[in-house]
Amino acid sequence: MATTEELIALYVQTDERLRALVDQLRDGNISNRRKQQLLLQVDVIIAGLTSDAGQGLADLIGTEYRSGAAVAVEQIVAAGIARDDINDTLKTFVHQKAAQAISDEGFYSILEASEHMSRDTKQRIEDAVRIANEQSLIQGVSRRQATQNAVAQVNKQGITGMVAKNNARIPADKYIAGVVQYHQRKAHVTGTENMAVQNDHDLLYINFVGITCPVCAVYQGRVYSISGNDSRFPKLELRPPYHSHCVHSMSVWVEEFTPAAEVEQMIIASNREFEDNRTAANMKRYNELQREKSRKNATRKQWIRYKAVLPDDTPDLRQFASHKVRGTAKYAELQELYRKVNIEIKKKEGSPGVGRKNEATPANT
Repeated sequence: MATTEELIALYVQTDERLRALVDQLRDGNISNRRKQQLLLQVDVIIAGLTSDAGQGLADLIGTEYRSGAAVAVEQIVAAGIARDDINDTLKTFVHQKAAQAISDEGFYSILEASEHMSRDTKQRIEDAVRIANEQSLIQGVSRRQATQNAVAQVNKQGITGMVAKNNARIPADKYIAGVVQYHQRKAHVTGTENMAVQNDHDLLYINFVGITCPVCAVYQGRVYSISGNDSRFPKLELRPPYHSHCVHSMSVWVEEFTPAAEVEQMIIASNREFEDNRTAANMKRYNELQREKSRKNATRKQWIRYKAVLPDDTPDLRQFASHKVRGTAKYAELQELYRKVNIEIKKKEGSPGVGRKNEATPANT
């Protein structure tokens, strides 16, 4: 069974395979037959990815659901209830149905990503052939040079996995990382909740995480009533995960063996205003972590642009990031080379019919 990391790596590798497929046009062969062959190869790669990812995610969801149910049992035991008094069987109708629903939801996201990846890659092939023909026929550029220019132009970013509501293109590996982690977390907390209900426990606690986002901060650190019948606590309307990459979970809260003073404190904490109550220090640290994540994402995007324009001169991502962080002479030389080559490409993009669907030259080269 694939791990979470291996499943995400599958998309990183497929992203590289698809961009390499487009890169094959650099040799100057842009006949219609060649183009159709590449388009068919896209279908084969995407079909294999969809099958492997779907099965891998289903396995992960099943494992996480069972883990969540098992954790609930341990939480009840830890609270002081005898294990013999706990019903820990995974009833088929309830548990398998719940896990299957989450798996189906996750697979739908995989299908969406596959559709976007296929469309993006095929459009790159079509655009590369069109741009190369325009440069070759109108400007008299050699066929080989024209295709190299065209590939560099269309292959400057990772393969799209999803298009956001604001039309931002989310790279496939980044999107699927969120999909996998979201549905794993959902399976885990659902397993916990269903096992609690199976054993007639109505109260669940959503853990408190100091370094968290403003969305999660509103709901964390409270006890909720699943049924809503316990008026001392808010009804469990929204469950973790609250977004992709959410780290919050739920645990069974057994009042029977909880000191009275702690119960009173939890009632107060659970009924506080539903608003962000993070400390200034926690907010600052959260923002620092987000900026660091953005820097890493920016470096990978920059590496993809360099790889598209300078495939033979650009090292792998790890080496590229290392040279960039250290500000080495090699990185400075690569920057200068990228600027020079990119200027020539941009000149070609400005010719009639060539400038469609172009991106502006990145400010951060």
